[in-house]
Amino acid sequence: MVVLGSAGGPTPKVGRRPVAHALEVADEISLVDCGNGVAGQLVEAGLDLAKLRRILITHHHIDHVADVAVVLHLAWSQLRAPVRVIGPPPLRRLFELHYEAFEVDIRSRMADEGWPHLRDLVDVIELTSAETVDCGPARITAAPVEHPPIPSFGYRIDVAGRSVCFSGDTRPSEAVADLARDVDLLVHETTYLNNAASYLPPERAQRVLTRMRSVHSEPVGAARIAAAARARALLLSPVGAFGPTSDDEIRREARSAYSGPISIGRDFLRVPVPSHKEVRN
Repeated sequence: MVVLGSAGGPTPKVGRRPVAHALEVADEISLVDCGNGVAGQLVEAGLDLAKLRRILITHHHIDHVADVAVVLHLAWSQLRAPVRVIGPPPLRRLFELHYEAFEVDIRSRMADEGWPHLRDLVDVIELTSAETVDCGPARITAAPVEHPPIPSFGYRIDVAGRSVCFSGDTRPSEAVADLARDVDLLVHETTYLNNAASYLPPERAQRVLTRMRSVHSEPVGAARIAAAARARALLLSPVGAFGPTSDDEIRREARSAYSGPISIGRDFLRVPVPSHKEVRN
């Protein structure tokens, strides 16, 4: 499990790129969310673009979806089979608009390199409700989560005896606990708000904090979901905050509700995902 982008929220941040996580299992890469710059982050992390098999988009906030078409366009020369892209509408429309906007580049490279059209290497599946999709050796289970008013999904990936669940952006949700039941690793978003009022203008603080708590999960809320799911390990990522904080502060708050291993998302953090058999042994 490789954190490619750990920043919560769309505003650019020093040291944290927009949201993206990569799971590499059985010589295949599943990419979950595509904040801007994700192609470079994949390469900088030492991951092989040719191994990209599927992309899962949780929702259409820009910090999660900005580069979903761009990453495949930039990986075009490395792709040998269609990449399955799964997410809520208007995912298909987004790709059609990309093909239209970059038609000059696409046609030029098809002529110069003899490549197939980019659309021939993209297999889009739009979700409007809970669904399970078989993707080769991986089984992808999607479930709606609570990030109003944006339709949003969490995902569970079961592959090669391992299981990882991604909450997407959500307030604490029983749907995530159900999706993540007995999972090896739960990747759950978090927004640290304990010191936020000190860094927000008073006129904004009440409105912003009320909004954040209605659509995001503070560390203890995410930890309670991990405990309810009996997740074997918890990775809090992406991390949102309005002022400076530390991993220790976030972990301490989460520890009050969850006793398993806790990691805090940082760009290029790698978290091994043991199989059920390895855990039992």
